[in-house]
Amino acid sequence: MIDLLPDLPSNVIGFKATGEVTREDFEKVVFPGIKKYTGTSRKLNFIFFVDTPLRNFSVGAWIRDIWLGVKKFAAWNKVAIVSDVEKIRNFTDSVSHILPGEYKGFLSSQLEDAVRWAATEEQNSSESGTPDYIRELLPAQIKGLSTETSATVMADNDEDARYVFERAIERLLDVNNWTDHCRPMAAAFQLADEMGEPLQGRATEGDFIQIDLPGPGPREGKGYDWVQIEKIAASSIAAANLPATDLPASNLPIPAIPEKAGIFLIQARPSRDPQIKGSTRTAHFLEDSATSTFVIEKNGNKVTATIFGRNEVPNTAEAEGMDKLRNGLVGSVGAIGLSKAQWKDLVAGLLEKE
Repeated sequence: MIDLLPDLPSNVIGFKATGEVTREDFEKVVFPGIKKYTGTSRKLNFIFFVDTPLRNFSVGAWIRDIWLGVKKFAAWNKVAIVSDVEKIRNFTDSVSHILPGEYKGFLSSQLEDAVRWAATEEQNSSESGTPDYIRELLPAQIKGLSTETSATVMADNDEDARYVFERAIERLLDVNNWTDHCRPMAAAFQLADEMGEPLQGRATEGDFIQIDLPGPGPREGKGYDWVQIEKIAASSIAAANLPATDLPASNLPIPAIPEKAGIFLIQARPSRDPQIKGSTRTAHFLEDSATSTFVIEKNGNKVTATIFGRNEVPNTAEAEGMDKLRNGLVGSVGAIGLSKAQWKDLVAGLLEKE
């Protein structure tokens, strides 16, 4: 059976499973409770306390109803699964990459920690206020989703901040090693030339990036999603402190950048598969209207790494067959998971210590 968890914060809904659990428990308790909750809250913070062996769940109850059933709700924010079964916790941590929202597993003894984690609202860049001089560098948001994922470090002094800033830029340009900054089951990234052949070294404008997402890839990209780097740019301070860079001294039109601040960005867009000669179809789960803009900013002793997603629309109009189904699912659900989990890992990894 499944019951509501009592005495939770107002921005959290939770349930506890005991004894034998069936699909009917979800239909009569869980889904109606969530539907009522989402009617009063824009974001869904959810706790599921599994206080019963997994064998007490019917296959339909566990696989179809709790996991595939989340597609019914678009407002997933944080999902804490509390269980002493290691397989359940590990599975919970791994699905962050394919389902909307953030997922985290906790032991039964950590129920209070799970509640605190689920109740904590983390501000993203848009909520905390992205500076106008950054917004002017981004594509206009016209359709689809808009996402912002950010991490910040405060250095002890300007010299240390400059070091963190320059190191983050070098890591951002090292596309082939992005996965090193992300958790297991993350996507793999490979820089490629105009023919789709692997490249080593720093990224440059015009390069392609081959992306190997967990799970099946698109037929159009021979199993891979592809993006192309359309812009690499820097403010004068950023460019002046990058050794052997091909960037001009200043190529960012920033009218009101703070004194002594530096900005560096890479912008990529879903593209064709360069390995397929003459192809014009977008080999990506998002339409080519979407962009990902990776921005590293130094402002005083503060260094921030942010990934801005704009105009994120599933690529279903152009795709055919199984690609249409796959892109619809990954584009509407998986893209949220990437921005909330993998991108969060990446921005933190760009700034972390050696």
